Amino acid sequence: MSSEANEPLRLEIAHVLFTDIVGYSKLPMDQQTATLQRLNQIVRATGEFRRAEAGDQLIRLPTGDGMALVFFGDAESALRCAVEVSRALRAAPGLRLRMGVHAGPVYRVADINTNKNVAGGGINMAQRVMDCGDAGHILVSDTVAEVLGQLSTWAGQLHDLGEAEVKHGVRVHVFNVFTDEHGNPEVPEKLRRRQGATTAQPAPPASAPSAAQPEQSTPPAVSPTASVAATEEKTPRVALLYKRNAQPDEHVLRLLERELQAHGYKVFIDRHLSIGVEWAKEIERQVRTADAVVPLLSAASAQSEMLAYEVQIAHEAAQQHEGRPRILPVRVNFEGALPDPLGSILAPIQYFLWGGPQNDETLVAELLRALRREEPETVALADIKEPGGGMPPDAKLYVVRDTDDEFLRAVQRRDSIVLVKGARQMGKTSLLARGVHQARKAGARVVVTDFQILNSTQLATIDAFFQTLAQLICDQLDLDVTPDEEWNARRGASINFARYMRRRVLGDETRPLVWAMDEVDRLFTCDFGSEVFGLFRSWHNERALDPASPWERLTLAIVYATEAHLFITDPNQSPFNVGTRLELKDFTFEQVAELNRRFGSPLAGEADIARYYRLVAGHPYLVHRGLYDMKTHGVSLVTFEETADRDEGPFGDHLRRILVLLARDPALCDAAREVLRGRPCPTPEAFYRLRSAGVMGGESAREAKPRCQLYATYLERHLL
Repeated sequence: MSSEANEPLRLEIAHVLFTDIVGYSKLPMDQQTATLQRLNQIVRATGEFRRAEAGDQLIRLPTGDGMALVFFGDAESALRCAVEVSRALRAAPGLRLRMGVHAGPVYRVADINTNKNVAGGGINMAQRVMDCGDAGHILVSDTVAEVLGQLSTWAGQLHDLGEAEVKHGVRVHVFNVFTDEHGNPEVPEKLRRRQGATTAQPAPPASAPSAAQPEQSTPPAVSPTASVAATEEKTPRVALLYKRNAQPDEHVLRLLERELQAHGYKVFIDRHLSIGVEWAKEIERQVRTADAVVPLLSAASAQSEMLAYEVQIAHEAAQQHEGRPRILPVRVNFEGALPDPLGSILAPIQYFLWGGPQNDETLVAELLRALRREEPETVALADIKEPGGGMPPDAKLYVVRDTDDEFLRAVQRRDSIVLVKGARQMGKTSLLARGVHQARKAGARVVVTDFQILNSTQLATIDAFFQTLAQLICDQLDLDVTPDEEWNARRGASINFARYMRRRVLGDETRPLVWAMDEVDRLFTCDFGSEVFGLFRSWHNERALDPASPWERLTLAIVYATEAHLFITDPNQSPFNVGTRLELKDFTFEQVAELNRRFGSPLAGEADIARYYRLVAGHPYLVHRGLYDMKTHGVSLVTFEETADRDEGPFGDHLRRILVLLARDPALCDAAREVLRGRPCPTPEAFYRLRSAGVMGGESAREAKPRCQLYATYLERHLL
């Protein structure tokens, strides 16, 4: 295998020209070949093509009825090439071509024949832009227009066509590029239908950046209240990431720019780039050198490839430089799910929420507090409890993660099924307790079932299991009619239980019911587990089919660790692929630092926090346990590290439990050995079991690795 195959993929900004021969499929086969050859000759004759090819800054991709040219480095290259092709076609008419240009993130990859290729949203969006045009059109995305509109060469050629809807309901904002010498001045048919226009061409956008816009050359003015911050040896730098021309994003952007500058921060916004700056490299430099990055997340910006690219740069830089820049997301009147890669990066990070101008003052105050790293309230030593088990909802040492807010909102919405997945000792029970607490405060009835309390007799048959559940629910809600009075052996266990839930538990009660289930993994190995989960799924389906049914008042909050698909083979009988699905993640570096401050800072500074984070990663239990021991025993990090991976050390009981778990299953133990040797996990099932147990991390068996440095050191000593 070549060494290139093992190199990590690097995200880059590409400038993509996508072309399509109009009416190609209707041509006879021999004419199709001749037409493609002619297009190839025209493209290869352009100066831009030859320059990029000579500099290894071009990847050529055939598309069947055209081609995609992926340029790197020069932001103008794709559009210059399109203009050259358009002019050549005017000199030799007969080939009807439409072209689309977009700049966006891609990965360089190799195809099955090891030829150069690219993957990513950048090339897909270029095709969507092209699809909006007719023969002769050169259309560009708003991303390209934002950048090239700052240059006098292009500013007069960019004509705003507005938005168009393309495949899968995606909306794209496109600009038409034309002069008397190239392009097509007509409004494309697709947009003409939408606009109700005939031949009139929209004028250039009034909001397009001026070609003479100067770069900021003087530092921002500082208010008297910020004089101390402004005179510090190093002025803190904040990068604001946003999507242009989106509202209310622009309002929040101007608010934060003004207030941060007034408090002594040097603010970077990409609109301040001067003409001639190679914008992608400058953006990357500014983001990587910032002390903090503030992405503005709205319904519009969440779909922005450019914003995702900038956030990914910040995330990579933070991993390389011990948490710098800090990422402080602001949600702008938007609480929806974030698509990847934004979701995977930002989901674990606590965000600020702006719901309207009434939140301006609060947002600024909270963001300034976070930037200053103002100390949270230190918990008194007498109130610090030894870690273990769930934490009460009002615990001062509880770390709120993004999943908390999503879970609480799902309960508040009364979703039918709310799933919380996480490895062992991730804080699932504590999160469930907070959701239950909120539901009670909101006036809902609550039932809590911990499946760990069920004994072997109660799990022996499905009838015994359902009768036990029904009795537990009856006792917690203090119902008048007991299950014994309703049970009829001739009906079958599932029908009996569903009937009792519908008639007696939900009945005529108008208040919603939240049923919180912890440790449901115990059912995965029961013979009747699939039937139980199938019943839960049927309630979800009935709720959708009949919104007036009693099931509309029931929310199932299910907490589990094991991969459900390993045990439930029929997806139509599973509740684990419907409803709201959440996954608890490890603590971020910032959350570990915050918890350290609540403990009274047993880790002396950021360097100590970084060392501790490398030792335990963000494992919630290990983070709590280690800080507890250092605080209560008054030991330094150096002293703590000396015994951390020892059987008699602070994590001894926890580490021995992992060793016992592996020793009981030789196959699982062998799989762990393979991973410790740097090889892939032998089977997907072994990987999922190791990950559910919290021993290994990674997204697949091939990417499996020890959860943290502590585990790697301990297990290597005992297993290798």
